[in-house]
Amino acid sequence: MKSKLFVVLPAALSVAILIWLIYPRAHALLDVLKNADLFFLGFCMVFAVSSYSFMGLTLWEVLKLLHYRLPFWETGGIALVSTAANYFFSSGGISGFALRAHLLSKRRIPYGICVTTSVVISVFIYLVLSILILQGMILQLLKTHEFGLRFFESLLGIIFLLGFAFFLVLLFFRHEMRSKWSKKLYHGVNHIIYFFSKKEIPRETFNQFEHQLNRGIHTIHSRKYELPKVIGYVCMDWISTLLILYFAFMAVGINMGTSKLIIGFSFGMAMTVIPVLPGGLGAMEAAMTAVFFQMGISWEKALAASLIYRFFYYLLPAFFAIFIYWGLKISEPEYFCKAQYYKTQGREGVKDKWEG
Repeated sequence: MKSKLFVVLPAALSVAILIWLIYPRAHALLDVLKNADLFFLGFCMVFAVSSYSFMGLTLWEVLKLLHYRLPFWETGGIALVSTAANYFFSSGGISGFALRAHLLSKRRIPYGICVTTSVVISVFIYLVLSILILQGMILQLLKTHEFGLRFFESLLGIIFLLGFAFFLVLLFFRHEMRSKWSKKLYHGVNHIIYFFSKKEIPRETFNQFEHQLNRGIHTIHSRKYELPKVIGYVCMDWISTLLILYFAFMAVGINMGTSKLIIGFSFGMAMTVIPVLPGGLGAMEAAMTAVFFQMGISWEKALAASLIYRFFYYLLPAFFAIFIYWGLKISEPEYFCKAQYYKTQGREGVKDKWEG
């Protein structure tokens, strides 16, 4: 019941915000969506695929730096599934990391390497997102010369993102600090696990994890000159994401200028850092719609474009993630070996014999 409440309550809050946004203008909004240009909606789909492909390339490249090679279709699938988990379960990124670590560990990649990979990717993602939000704030300030509520909301978003990225960088380079915080994390996670299941992580498992983590970080240090490629993939990911919103506006008949697009996008992304709401659902749409409405775009078209963006970047990939997750599970070495063994033996009692 406790774990279900952590999932249901944030989702219910997001749905309530969306109803508050959509219901008063539902008929006008429906008319806009019915008349959306399918040609530009197709481009939204193309750049959604592009964005998630670059996510997969980012994960694939960092694993390669750590001397772990997987087929790209597997890393791309793991990136998609773990990102979808982050968007639907408001856990501050923990749900996506846990799922990514689980899927990678099934491919014999240690948990310490999974953490190293997540830290490296998170640093670059948050740094690039901070730059985008900062650029949007500067452009908004130059256009309006006003310090409104949204300006300070975005400023808080930037401070949070940069602070988190800086904290990760410190953990990455300071061994003593990393060891101290990993122990705190170990005890904190054990308290949470015990609260839900009355179990704990053994100390030996933690020591093994810490050794793997330190080894992975030392490997990244020795190959840091290969990181620009990772940064390039992260930038292309965000550019593709921005283009989804651009073509969403094109689909509803609005040819959005670059500066306006970046301003609205940055204010919307600043809302996604709210840890309570899954993927900033509701808050992002409200912020984007309000900003674009102040720029002279009708409320219905601004809201329609933000909903189209949400559909192609969040909801549609999440639908495919269900089938991709199933494909990843049945392609796990352990699962495949069991299936082949059962198939070749074909007699009762084989399962018990295998597990024995």
